[in-house]
Amino acid sequence: MGFDANRYPPQLMTHDRQGHRVDWVEFHPAYHRLMQTSVEHGLHASPWRNPQPGAHVTRAAKYFLQTQVEAAHGCPITMTFAALPALRHQPNLLESWGDKITAPYYDPRNVPDFEKQGVTLGMAMTEKQGGSDVRLNTTRAYPIDQGGPGEAFELVGHKWFVSAPMCDAFLVLAQAPGGLSCFYCRAGGPTAARIRSTSSN
Repeated sequence: MGFDANRYPPQLMTHDRQGHRVDWVEFHPAYHRLMQTSVEHGLHASPWRNPQPGAHVTRAAKYFLQTQVEAAHGCPITMTFAALPALRHQPNLLESWGDKITAPYYDPRNVPDFEKQGVTLGMAMTEKQGGSDVRLNTTRAYPIDQGGPGEAFELVGHKWFVSAPMCDAFLVLAQAPGGLSCFYCRAGGPTAARIRSTSSN
């Protein structure tokens, strides 16, 4: 599976056969089998779903073995795993999304998250003027209603690199009225656009 997932790299599909804009990343079936195996075995969330002594060590050992088969699919697996501690800082988001994020189900379909039993998370942090120095980010977050933690914001700006664009939601950094903040953004926003081409699993 690992050889096929790398021999046939992902392809950006900007439009469907009717000409509608979809911006979907198409992967070889081997990639999806790797993702499914990792999710079913809890590499994306098992210590959060079933916390117990040794849970992180068990997950790390499984992760090490799985990435010997193919390493790149570990990116969305790791980001999904890393998102849960961040979401714990916002209990209403964790309550709404925690079960789907930790669920042992992988669904590669290009459908809304509410049609899925399980979701994966990516991250959109860096911008071209700052690179890894996210303090220089210029993307702005504007409150839609009263604002504040856990409320809806409109994000305006760009991200130079979005890790795992096939994911169902993303953690996105933006400058809020109180300073740099992290936002949970569901995929499929109406005004997202690609600004450069990079390709890897």
